[in-house]
Amino acid sequence: MSYVKAFLIGLLALLAFVFTIENIEVLRQTIQLRLDLYVFKLETAPLELWVLVTLSFTLGAVLVLLYFVYDHIKQRQMIRQLRQNVEIMGMELKRAGMAVNSTNESPNTSASSMKSQG
Repeated sequence: MSYVKAFLIGLLALLAFVFTIENIEVLRQTIQLRLDLYVFKLETAPLELWVLVTLSFTLGAVLVLLYFVYDHIKQRQMIRQLRQNVEIMGMELKRAGMAVNSTNESPNTSASSMKSQG
C-alpha cells in the first residue's frame, strides 16, 4: 500500500511540475486583489499569480490537515469510550455467569440430596 501512496504522490508532484512549466508566462503575471464593502476598501499589494496559487494550495492543505487531526482525535475518544463499554459489559457478563452457575448448582445439589433421601 505504501508503494501505491508513493506512486500517487510522485504523480501529483510530476503533474504540478508540468503545470508550472507549461504555464510559466501566465503564472508570472501580477494581479491585485480588491474587496470593496462600500464602508471601506481593501487592496493587496501586486502579487505574481504563482505566489497566490502557492499560498492558496498551502492554506487548503493546512485546513485539510487540521480537519483530519480533529477527526482523528474524535475517533480516538470514541474508541476509548467503546473499549470502556466493552470492559464494563464483560464484567457484567462475568457476574451474570457466576449468578447463573450458582443458580444451576443449587437445584442440582438439592435434587441429588432429595434422591438420596427418597
